[in-house]
Amino acid sequence: MASSSTHRASSSTTSISRNYDVFLSFRGGDTRRNFTDYLYTTLTAYGIQTFRDGEELEKGGDIASDLFRAIEESMFFIIIFSKNYAYSTWCLNELVKIIERKSQKESMVLPIFYHVDPSDVRNQRGSFGDALAYHERDANQEKMEMIQKWRIALREAANLSGCHVNDQYETEIVKEIVDTIIRRLNHQPLSVGKNIVGIGVHLEKLKSLMNIELNMVSVVGIYEIGGVGKTTIAKAIYNEISHQYDGSSFLINIKERSKGDILQLQQELLHGILRGKNFKINNVHEGIGMIKRCLSSNRVLVIFDDVDELKQLEYLAEEKDWFHAKSTIIITSRDKHVLAQYGADIPYEVSKLNKEEAIELFSLWAFKQNRPQEVYKNLSYNIIDYANGLPLALKVLGASLCGKKISNWESALCKLKIIPYMEIHNVLRISFDGLDDIDKGIFLDVACFFKGDDKDFVSRILGPHAEHAITTLTDRCLITISKKMLDMHDLIQQMGCEIIRQECPKDLGRRSRLWDSNAYHVLIRNTGTRAIEGLFLDRCKFNPSQLTTESFKEMNKLRLLKIHNLRRKLFLENHLPRDFEFPSYELRYLHWDGYPLESLPMNFHAKNLVELSLRDSNIKQVWRGNKLHDKLRVIDLSHSVHLIRIPDFSSVPKLEILTLEGCVNLELLPRGIYKWKHLQTLSCNGCSKLERFPEIKGNMRELRVLDLSGTAIMDLPSSITHLNGLRTLLLEECSKLHKIPGDICHLSSLKVLNLGLCNLMEGGIPSDICYLSSLRKLNLEGGHFSSIPPTINQLSRLKALNLSHCNNLEQIPELPSCLQLLDAHGSNRTSSRAPYFPLHSLVNCFSWAQV
Repeated sequence: MASSSTHRASSSTTSISRNYDVFLSFRGGDTRRNFTDYLYTTLTAYGIQTFRDGEELEKGGDIASDLFRAIEESMFFIIIFSKNYAYSTWCLNELVKIIERKSQKESMVLPIFYHVDPSDVRNQRGSFGDALAYHERDANQEKMEMIQKWRIALREAANLSGCHVNDQYETEIVKEIVDTIIRRLNHQPLSVGKNIVGIGVHLEKLKSLMNIELNMVSVVGIYEIGGVGKTTIAKAIYNEISHQYDGSSFLINIKERSKGDILQLQQELLHGILRGKNFKINNVHEGIGMIKRCLSSNRVLVIFDDVDELKQLEYLAEEKDWFHAKSTIIITSRDKHVLAQYGADIPYEVSKLNKEEAIELFSLWAFKQNRPQEVYKNLSYNIIDYANGLPLALKVLGASLCGKKISNWESALCKLKIIPYMEIHNVLRISFDGLDDIDKGIFLDVACFFKGDDKDFVSRILGPHAEHAITTLTDRCLITISKKMLDMHDLIQQMGCEIIRQECPKDLGRRSRLWDSNAYHVLIRNTGTRAIEGLFLDRCKFNPSQLTTESFKEMNKLRLLKIHNLRRKLFLENHLPRDFEFPSYELRYLHWDGYPLESLPMNFHAKNLVELSLRDSNIKQVWRGNKLHDKLRVIDLSHSVHLIRIPDFSSVPKLEILTLEGCVNLELLPRGIYKWKHLQTLSCNGCSKLERFPEIKGNMRELRVLDLSGTAIMDLPSSITHLNGLRTLLLEECSKLHKIPGDICHLSSLKVLNLGLCNLMEGGIPSDICYLSSLRKLNLEGGHFSSIPPTINQLSRLKALNLSHCNNLEQIPELPSCLQLLDAHGSNRTSSRAPYFPLHSLVNCFSWAQV
């Protein structure tokens, strides 16, 4: 903006009450009533605050204190060199002060050569030479020294780029001058605050991504959580590049301001684009029309700060198509989906500060230096770790602790472990408050219970709306996903936990989610209420014998129950009464490590149950009776060594994952296993008494992983060919398995086949193995065969082959050219005949797990 909306045209006066945009220096008798008056009138009409002195101020050559102050407080200077300019000692002294001002501070001096030759001014010839000769008459030593200063100032001013007014239309010259002033005013740097750390890195990254020379509209989207510095970065890039555009505008805090006076926002936008030109809009619809016309005809830079809904730009710049080619739009937001909707082609995620930057920023605010004071060093590092690279937290906490005693620091750190600093909390909570109720609930579940867990696992548990909610939370920068794991900034997580605490600060049992000591407190005191939806705690931190039916009695809205064992140190004694019950009607997730009873309670009617995990439990029979659990998708009974029966298949028709790992007393899988047509993973790893795998009919097309490692399986049924979607078959350490069943070779989707440490004999690998067209990993470790079929060369996708410890192996045939890893270490160590390895087969001999 050329000037703020509070700027008014100034009158000719000696009273200087505020700063000026422009200071006019001129000889009144030459130009006051023509060129200077028109220039002054035009500048003030555009809202540019302009100082013009009066003839009555000339009193013998000394600059009065008020005019000296006017020069000091002005930003730009226009010097109108006219024919008689140099005859005025007042003008010449004024010129000297302007040139001094230019050398002291960044300012602009624009000379106007009004019907005079610039070389006459530079070399003091013509009227300028005559004027100086006039001043030198009868001049004393002091005056001669002053005249020398005038000469230097005239020469320096004449060497500046300016305007030559001769026979041109003066209106055109005035327009050119005003446009130049407005353009420079628009490009004045925005304040980015003090103690800024790491901004240079962001600027370099952004400039490397942007190409403002392209003949297209560029949209840069700067996004991340609140407090990370988006606005500061946007201001800095604005200061860096705004001078390259015809017009520029920075509209701050769009989210809040769009709720109020849209017309004011439109006016601010237009001021920057029009470079201060007069305009008037009476309503927002008029504003839209004018904005469209101006954006399409000017190459501009516009920054919309803090946008979280597309409709907030509806009356400002609804689409990037409104803009002229080579214009640049920068939008800062906490929601990257909004940026995608608008068409941001340069997304920029603001990274948090690294450790060194965080130390520097915190120290600047806490100690007014770039390193912590030695006596505060350990406390400083604790607080820096707490802030986890968030600039807002480092600044606020540093400023709040500046100058305080060590005891205050220690107390503040203890308090931060209980509740967050409210100034930080309130900034971070803005993103949460903008969510709908469903998304808020999912966020609180993740913050309290599921940070660090698999995205698919969490989506499955939290319901059909969870996947969309997680996408929304990711867009809002409240969570991140890395390698399918959900994560969030530590302070975001603390913000979520604080929201739960604020639900009922004094009564734990009236909060919606409980964990660790708070959960234990409620359970042993029987103070739980229907408000509780989720309860997680580590069973190693409490005595299970203290649990009773009464502990859970009122929790009839319980959705999530997890009693886990992080140490995996189990206590399988029966600490619960046989008639123990807990609410299950709303339960979606039940995870109870070391569950001590032989079955779930008689009243277990979890019609909404999605996942059941009873690892290391005393379970013999999961539930009694034939109850329908048509939403149950995962059952994990790992290492439940007393398990003798698994659920009837008809009662869990949508089961996707069944884990029976380490159930050493399980001897049979039900014959009706094929009824689980949605089953994707079946693990019986370590079920050492399991000798047979049941016949399969054509309903298990979804099965992807079958793990029978460590079982007593001697053979697989021919009906295994029905598993045409199987991708991983694990039979490692099946010591009774002497050969690969020929039927396996019909599994065209199989990618991993692990037969390591089985008892494979000579001829145990059929030549039909070549039909496993999708196979990528084959483990034959410890086999007793002397050769492998040459047809292995036809496995055109095989990447890894493990032949380690195959002591009888004499020769390896030609291998597939696609092979990347061959592990043959330990083979034939006791045999007198070493195996022959073709040269091309000696590929990277590293571990099996590397591919």
